[in-house]
Amino acid sequence: MEQKNNAVLPVVDHAVERHIPVGAICNAVNFMAENKYLDKIKHSGNTLEFMKSQAPHYNGEQNFIKKQAVCDSNIITANGSAALEFAKEILLLLKAKSESTVLDWYKLHKSGYYHE
Repeated sequence: MEQKNNAVLPVVDHAVERHIPVGAICNAVNFMAENKYLDKIKHSGNTLEFMKSQAPHYNGEQNFIKKQAVCDSNIITANGSAALEFAKEILLLLKAKSESTVLDWYKLHKSGYYHE
């Protein structure tokens, strides 16, 4: 499997070693899995089966959670359909606003003004 994105490994290593938040959504999660960042933390992704097919060195199956987005150890992971949940986890981790404000923002954008 061609590793086109390995140039970013030193940046991710730097962030993870220093507990600087890292976010990965969609296929970026597979990159994180292939490079062993997810083996010991809770995480999500597109599907477990797809992740294993794209990341042959991945050994974190026991920590995979079937959820739109997961945050653990300052690493946020999300599947490709979870842009809103990914943003929510980022805002919560960075403490951009109070938790209640972030959750209110999320509910508004998830449900909209009108419920059908």
